[in-house]
Amino acid sequence: MDINTNSHTVTVIFDDTQTTMAQMQEELTDGGYTPESSHYVHTNLTPEEAKNMMATHPELLILDVREAGEFCDAVGHILHASNYPWDSGVLEETYEVLPLDDNILIADADGTLSHLAANFLDEKGFTSVYDMEGGMGAWNGINVACCHSFGLEGIIVALQLSVNLPAIASDMLVRDVNGDGKIGVAEAACILEAASETNEQRSSP
Repeated sequence: MDINTNSHTVTVIFDDTQTTMAQMQEELTDGGYTPESSHYVHTNLTPEEAKNMMATHPELLILDVREAGEFCDAVGHILHASNYPWDSGVLEETYEVLPLDDNILIADADGTLSHLAANFLDEKGFTSVYDMEGGMGAWNGINVACCHSFGLEGIIVALQLSVNLPAIASDMLVRDVNGDGKIGVAEAACILEAASETNEQRSSP
């Protein structure tokens, strides 16, 4: 408990993962501290802890709050991450589409913006927010590139490659984003996404 005599406020932190918000409010009220505001506080994770969480929580939502140019740059982004930029206000404008009770991991370049974004989601009532410390600068897992249309011929050639064959250097093909010298599952998924986009473009009037 932290008491601020200047603002006449009392801050109470429930350091557990079992107590619901309603139970917290009831306990405070019964103790003579009727809460004016209450929210969950996010959890900080190291990149290794974040990686473990991805492995054990396949439904985990990963939000990358860098701008689109960084999200799609040479570094790439975490597999299955969605881009909700913080500086340009995209997350603040669209956060309502996110489920309040789902596990949400936030990443950025160095951990600065992700902390701001995590605080924002805390205040909006999200119950399971996780902030990856150090951002992509500390991340040592698999990164993927943004998918771009690279032509039907390139798609056909790429799909003919086995996922275990060495990657071929070509502007037509999705690049070897994780540096293992092969075209792997993540790259293949990117190819299929590009193929789908190409088909949609061809079928559009």
